[in-house]
Amino acid sequence: MSTAPVSPSAVPAPGGPVLTGLRAFAALTALGGILQLLLGLGILGSIGGVFSTHRMLGFITLGVSVLAALFAVLRASRSGNKGLMFHAITVAVLALAQVGLGEMGLRWVHVIVGILFFVAALALATLSFRSGGLGRAQRAAQQDASRA
Repeated sequence: MSTAPVSPSAVPAPGGPVLTGLRAFAALTALGGILQLLLGLGILGSIGGVFSTHRMLGFITLGVSVLAALFAVLRASRSGNKGLMFHAITVAVLALAQVGLGEMGLRWVHVIVGILFFVAALALATLSFRSGGLGRAQRAAQQDASRA
């Protein structure tokens, strides 16, 4: 067994680009949820000119949430964390429902589902940043090494 010091640059970043992508798109989804909530309150408060921005941002947030779900699926195949994957997929489905409800003009159902989306998007961002960077095989190897 070698005890030579290992350079920090030689150690791969835990999680790699998939976890980084998941975290980035989850954070952008949460940011979209926050902005949508504020714009939605502006619409309910009869502030003029925010409807088209709210609509456009809804489509953007839908796309970003789908990308977060895609990265969560890729992450789950490496780490085995199915809970985060299903949460990300649920957030994307809520975003799709939101766009549909908004396009149909179902105002109060759209508001209620919007609040659910806001909470779920914030939770997705929080969960993605709390997600460990190690995959299942790496965790098993780390546990084996700690036992030895």
